[in-house]
Amino acid sequence: MEIMLTIVSLIFIGYISKYLGILREEDRSVLNNVVVYISMPSTVFLTIIKNVSPGELPLFIKLPILIFFIFTLCGIVGYILGSYLKLERRSIGGLILVCALGNTGFLGYPVIYGFYGDPGLVRAIFCDMGSVIASLLIGTFVGITFGEGIKGEDNTSIYIIKKLLRFPPFIACILSILFIILGIGVEDIPTFLVDILNYLSKATVPLIMISLGLSLSPSSTKFGIKYGIIALLVRMGVAPLLAVILSMMFFLEGLERNVLILQSAMPSAMMSLVFSLLYRLDVKLVASACFITTIASLILLPILKGILTLVV
Repeated sequence: MEIMLTIVSLIFIGYISKYLGILREEDRSVLNNVVVYISMPSTVFLTIIKNVSPGELPLFIKLPILIFFIFTLCGIVGYILGSYLKLERRSIGGLILVCALGNTGFLGYPVIYGFYGDPGLVRAIFCDMGSVIASLLIGTFVGITFGEGIKGEDNTSIYIIKKLLRFPPFIACILSILFIILGIGVEDIPTFLVDILNYLSKATVPLIMISLGLSLSPSSTKFGIKYGIIALLVRMGVAPLLAVILSMMFFLEGLERNVLILQSAMPSAMMSLVFSLLYRLDVKLVASACFITTIASLILLPILKGILTLVV
């Protein structure tokens, strides 16, 4: 598909820039900050306020709830597999993270937007909000249980709430929903502010892809190809299967169902690596799984989208 060629090309630009010395791997933190604090909140706010009506909110609210349950169940599968393989605790924790957490934002946004445009993106954003909550809850719980807790953070629930309330895309999502409930549309916002948000929003996808390219390291695969394949089977096998089942149970059809399934099948989130570093889990296992699942997803996601198109 043309969209996947575009995404792969942007990732390759980031990857090759690192090896040509144009950008350093450390620069991804700067790009990520620009995305998370500036461009992505603009994308979230504009996409929701332009494409969601008050009557659609109850339907869309199902998406983050279902993504949360899917990711939690995948984490449980990761724990069962890790225990069965008799891995050490740090490795079990790492396996849980790469099985549970999907890259619904940094890869989900551009992929879903490429497949379905703005209508798909708004649904991807709601899925991502559930993913954010799952990442904070699962990541913190796994880190404390299987790794080393953060000194000074005695109250885990307060720590999670603080992190969530400081996450700009989440704030933008809540703000846009509030605007919709109050009947405030994009036409009620000053034109120059909308123009600023539009310009910032257009930077989201290319910056995400370049940052992702900087993050990829093929050398990491030598530390755990087996666990990367396990994570791949859970993330792109078990997770979408769960999404199909839950879609039927909660009467999701059409675009809502397709986006939920595709978002559930996203590769292991880079946030898994952040949590593994923070809590001293098995970083090598996590890095390997993130690389393998990300590369495989560029081939498997278009195939999954094609299957969904055929079964409509």
